[in-house]
Formats: sequence, structure tokens, C-alpha cells
Amino acid sequence: MALHGLLTLPISQVVISAACTCPPVTVGQPSRAHFVYSSPSANRKLILSSCSNNNPYTVAGAMQEVAAGEEEHELKLLGTWRGPFALRVRLALNFKGLSYEYQEEDLANKSKLLLESNPVNKKVPVLIHNGVPICESLAILEYVDEVYRGIGPCLLPADPYQRARARFWAAYIDNKLVAPWWKMFVGKTNKEKDEGRKQTLAAVEMLEGALGECSKGKTFFGGDNVGYIDVVLGGMVAWMLGTKALCGVELLHATKTPLLLGWMESFGGLEPAKVVLPEVDRLVEFAKMKRAQRTLI
Repeated sequence: MALHGLLTLPISQVVISAACTCPPVTVGQPSRAHFVYSSPSANRKLILSSCSNNNPYTVAGAMQEVAAGEEEHELKLLGTWRGPFALRVRLALNFKGLSYEYQEEDLANKSKLLLESNPVNKKVPVLIHNGVPICESLAILEYVDEVYRGIGPCLLPADPYQRARARFWAAYIDNKLVAPWWKMFVGKTNKEKDEGRKQTLAAVEMLEGALGECSKGKTFFGGDNVGYIDVVLGGMVAWMLGTKALCGVELLHATKTPLLLGWMESFGGLEPAKVVLPEVDRLVEFAKMKRAQRTLI
């Protein structure tokens, strides 16, 4: 069954597919899964419990069912089809094989649910879990990885140093790639756009080196499997590929960034990514229209 088919099934039926399973971080060690319940006596606050699984997950063609009697996990994501921050959350949910409801937001006419769920920033993405909202994409990724540890692949590695390094590069992507990219795209002056261009190119060069270091010669930042950095950067794939059409800047080169080019091809070809990553041409057309209108993208 294709992943997009799995995503329509309740989580009580499907939690793992062949497209999004991997062994525990350390083979042979028990994996640990966290399950979330809703209790009227607890005023619907989340009650977290965990259970160990002494049978390591393997990449198999079968699906694993949640034990009978467990409540269905209720996940709802508020986002936009093109936003890199919402995209990374959708990627994470897909790679972990989690069922969720998706609500597309109109940023020019934000829903009451969004405004009530994120009253501080009033921004997407917002993940609502059993009625409780979690805001900010990086916080959402870690929440999902922690609550559903043992279900699907672990995004963050078990080793504390490797985990800290993944968080460092995630913050780097947001601060040194995404932020200057937007400056390059919608800067008010040529000077501002040029500064954004230089900073973006420098960030891409740095990420090329980071991929070589983190992957240790494998395909992804996470090695053989997609990990935290892959998902964080994954939200920018279509934007990076569309940069030449949008900004007149070629970010990726076969000679300068061969690893990133290979990574994008491999990552974008995975089913959990294919079903959510926007088509580059559609994204470029939409972004140009919004830039001309000077409206929210």
C-alpha cells in the first residue's frame, strides 16, 4: 500500500509502513514508545506513559498494529502547502507514518482555530494533539519524536553529542539559510537583496560540508536513514530548486555542491516526501504572484 493510502487510515490501525521504518538507534537495544491518552478526570490534559519493546523494528513490508484498547491518537496540523516550516512538520509526520488531519490556512484570513491555538505569534505551523496545541516547527518536531519514539524512525539520534549537533544545524538552517533567503527574495533594496544572496550562498556552502560530515559518506544527514536535519532542510527543497527562477541565483552546482544535489534527489524521491513537497513550477508561479502583490506568502 502506498504511503498516501496509509495516511488516510486511523493511527489505531497503522503506525508503521515499509517506507518509514527503521531499527532502533542502537541495534539490539530495546526501543521505547510513548503513548498519549486523554482522561476526563485529568480535564483532558495529556497523560504520557511509555512501554519498552524488546523486539527491534526492522525494515519489513508489513504494518504493525497498535494494541487493542488504546485510544486513537488525534493529530491535527495547521499549515500552508508551500511554507517551509509547515512542510518540515508534514515531512516528519509522514516519515514516522503517523495519521493526522491537515488544515490548509489562508494567511490573509486566518482561521479562528489558528488564532486561538497560537495567540502569541498567530503563525503556522501548529500541531494540535488531543486538543493541546504545540507551536514552532522545531519544537513540534522534537515533540513528535519524543511522544512517538519507537513508532517509525527516530529523527533525533540517541547519542547526546549527535543530538546536540543535529539541533545546532537545525538552528543554522533557520538563521543562516532561511532568513537570508527571504531577504534575497523580498528585500526592499538591491543592497538588502545582495546581502541576502551572499549569506544564502555561504550557508549552502557550509551545509555541503555539514552533509559530508554528518552523513559519513551515506545518503542523508542522518546516515542511511532520514533524520532531524534532513526533515528540517527538507522543507526548503522546492524553494532552493526554484531560487534561480525567483531570484536569478543558482544555489546548487554539480561541482560546488554535489552532495546536496544528490541529497535533494534522494530525499525528494522518497514517498513520504513526494506526497507533500510542492511542485517547483507551481511554487515559483505562486511566489512571484504574491511578491508582486506584496502579500503574505
